[in-house]
Order: sequence, then structure tokens, then C-alpha cells
Amino acid sequence: MKYWVTPEEMAEYDRRTIKKGTPGYVLMERAGTSAARTAMKMVTVDDGPVIVFAGPGNNGGDGLVLARILRERSYQVWVVLAAVSEKSLSPDCRTNLSRYAHGGGTVLSTGMMQKLPDSPGLIVDALLGTGFRGSIQDQFAECLDKIRQYDCRILAVDTPSGINGKTGETDPAAVPADVTVTFAAPKAGILLPPGCGFSGSIITADIGIDIDESADRAVPGLSDVSALLPSRPAGGHKGTFGRLLLVGGSEAMPGAPQLMSLGALRAGAGLVTLSVPLSALQFVAGRIPEVLSSYFHPGDADGIPDPADFQAAAAGPGMGNSTATKEVITGILKKWSLPLVLDADALNVIDNPAKIFKRYKGSLLITPHPGEMARLVKCDPSDITGRSMAAAELAESAGITVVLKGRPTAVFTHDGRSCTIPAGNSGLATGGSGDILTGIVASLLAQGMEPFDAGVLGVYVHGLAADMAIEHSSERSLIPSDIASLLGKAFRVIEKGGSSDLLTSGGKWNSDYNYKR
Repeated sequence: MKYWVTPEEMAEYDRRTIKKGTPGYVLMERAGTSAARTAMKMVTVDDGPVIVFAGPGNNGGDGLVLARILRERSYQVWVVLAAVSEKSLSPDCRTNLSRYAHGGGTVLSTGMMQKLPDSPGLIVDALLGTGFRGSIQDQFAECLDKIRQYDCRILAVDTPSGINGKTGETDPAAVPADVTVTFAAPKAGILLPPGCGFSGSIITADIGIDIDESADRAVPGLSDVSALLPSRPAGGHKGTFGRLLLVGGSEAMPGAPQLMSLGALRAGAGLVTLSVPLSALQFVAGRIPEVLSSYFHPGDADGIPDPADFQAAAAGPGMGNSTATKEVITGILKKWSLPLVLDADALNVIDNPAKIFKRYKGSLLITPHPGEMARLVKCDPSDITGRSMAAAELAESAGITVVLKGRPTAVFTHDGRSCTIPAGNSGLATGGSGDILTGIVASLLAQGMEPFDAGVLGVYVHGLAADMAIEHSSERSLIPSDIASLLGKAFRVIEKGGSSDLLTSGGKWNSDYNYKR
């Protein structure tokens, strides 16, 4: 598990590590070597030259180490140095410039960029790193403008240039990376919007800096999520994998509970029963042949199948914000005790959430989007920090798990733990994608997972499926059924496991987990 940090905190970790005896030039060598390994997965010697844009600070020094290593491995490498003079370089950057140049490497000033090759195989952005503040100007702007002219893969070193490493704010001159190799810990700015949209795949490289574990800053990698998967015994039957009850829908919105059902089925539940109001039954019954159907009369929670026959349940999608919905959800919360997921209209009809949720006899997980969160606890839905704090407080005061949807989605639980999941893209911002997620999480609960783990795994596989969906398509064209259709492939990737260093795919799942287009 990784733990996100701010640039200021990372600088302190650097100083602490150096003070303990690891010289700064050794950390730079490790960082550049890690970035070089990723570069060699993105491009081969035969794919074309590599152009490294290096700044005057330690980020540029990391890039120069990468350039030297690639050149030693027979890559054709060009370095553009964005610096007023050699005197403006940081000491370790100057050392690595000397090592690269003495080895015969090509170094150009920004005034000589017309000499660069026309068709590089890879661009390396090592201009500014995590310390960027303010606006991009002068030589840095010229370099980024040059990068923008190329049509090839881009590897960002630590943080794409122009991204505020603390807030995610982005300079207009910033260029999106295909892959970002960040060192020791993911920086907050590449997890938060809009910076997360410029980071591509995020890989965290271990360079020998110990990061303090913080229960409220966890960021899972692929291997971390793989370890959460519920078992699938060879001799299992449908009862082994959980009987799940889903409640939702209305005459006006019969699609929402069907999407919820698709998510539940694709996440591995053994048997799924969908109960809808009588007026919606004709639009739902038999539409998904693998789902059992039942109905209840509006406002009558007692007409829903007996919860004692199920291992978990979910309610809310498509029910509508009405008195009848409120009566059903109130009845469920008063009388049921099995693991329960509430979403959408089940949340919109709750008046006193902390009090009502705390009274529920079983484990409870809610999945609000920012607007629903704001209605529950009166926070600003546009303020990521504020709504996250509100979600953490609600989870603690009500004794529940909160999956706060957004970019990024985060999971909070009553004991103070939280997990930020960077998977997913803007294609998820469409009606119905949350219904798929509700079904996934409820399915995992029915298979015996704890709510927090079910939330983390559910959000990750949901986001991963969305990233896989846009490999050969566009985020703007993504619809919820696309996500459902790719859940099997997403689970397969997670089952295979992999490095905990890979935090998100960036939406281009080809060979080597998106290292190549």
C-alpha cells in the first residue's frame, strides 16, 4: 500500500533520508534508474530516438540519469537543457549533466531545438517536477510547446510539468503524460483533478525513502487490490458465492436497477434477486435472464422478499425521491440487519443521516456522489477537501462505510481509515455508472467481504473497467453497460496481480499494463 504526500512533506522525507546517511546523488541515481526502466518498457531501441527535456533542478537531474542509462543501452538520446546557465543547475543535476556529456551524450539549449529529430519514439518530461508553483514561462514554456508538437508517448518524471503537486491545479501550458513515474509516494496533485487528467498511468518507484504509514492516506496498487479478492473455491455453488437482494426502480427509471443487477452479476454473486415496485415490474422482469424478479407495492417494505434469505442487499437506484421511497427505506433501516448498501434515492430521502444510519442493526455502506453527500451533511460539493472531511466525519459518527464517488473516489470507514482510488476517468460521469458500482459492492458484500474492503475493491475494479473501455474508444462515448461488459476482464487483470507500484492504468490497457500504446 502507498500513502500520498504533498511536495512539502516529500521534501522533508528527502532531507530525513539524506540526514540518515543516503546522499542526495544516490537518491537521484535511483530515481533516474527507476524512470529509465519504465522508459525501456515504453519504447525499444528500434522505435526511434528518446528526447529528454531537463530542467535545472533535481527533476532535471533525474532525467539526465535516465538519459545516460538509456544511452549506455544503445538508445539514441537527445537532451534539451532548460537552464539559463550551468551555474543555475542544482549540484546533483550539474554532476549528472557532466557524467552524461563526458560519455558523449548530446545536449542542446532551448535555442537549438530546431536540431531535434522529427519523429522521436519517446519524450521524457523532466523539467519541473513536484516543486512547480505559479505559471510556466520562458524556456519551460518553449520546451512544453515543442513537446506538444510531437506525436509520441510521453513519460513524466515524478510529476508532469505544470501540475501543482499539492493541489492538482494545472497550468495552461501543461502537456498530458502517458505515464508518470513518481518517486517514493504518489503526490497529492497527480491524484486530484485536474492534475490527475494529465498523469496517465501512475507508477510509484521505490528509491529507498521510507514514507510514514497514514491510515487516512492509503492509495492501493494492483497487488494490494488483488489481495482483497474473495476466494472462489473449486467446489463452490451459488450459495457459496452469496445470495444478493437488490431493491430499486420505478416506472420512470426501470434501467437503474437493471444496471445495478449487471454489476452484481459480473462481480460474482451466486444468486441475484431484484425487487421493484409493481409499476416497474413489466419493464424489468425477464430483461436480464440471470436475475430473479419480484415486486412490492409502493411504500410497502414488508412486500420485499425476506432479507433473512440473503447474505447482503442494496437499495436506492431508480426509486425516485418520493414519500413511497422514504417509507420503504425507513422500513428497511428499521427492520433489516444484513449487510446493506444504500445509494441514490435511498440517500436522498434520509433526513437525519448520522442518527438514522447509526441505528441500523447490520453493517452499512453508502455510495453518495458529491451532490448527494452535500444533501446528507450540508457540505460544498465542489470542495474536494471539505466533502472528504464530511464523509470521514459521517463514517465515524454513524459507524458506517462511505464510498464518496468523484475524481478520485475515496472510501472512508468508522475507524478512521480511508483509501483513495485513482482508477477511472471522466467517462464515469454519466447516469447509471454509479448503479453498476452499487451492484458490484453489494455483490462483494454477499460474498463475505468486509464493507471497507468491498468498497476499495469495488471502486478499483469499476474504475479499471472504465479505463479498459477507453483503450480503443473515447471517454465521452462511455456508457454504463460498457463498464459492465468489461468487468470480467478487469477482474482477470486483478486476479493475475502484479506490482503494487502500478496505481492506475491511465486508460490505455495494452501490453505491459499500458506502458506501450
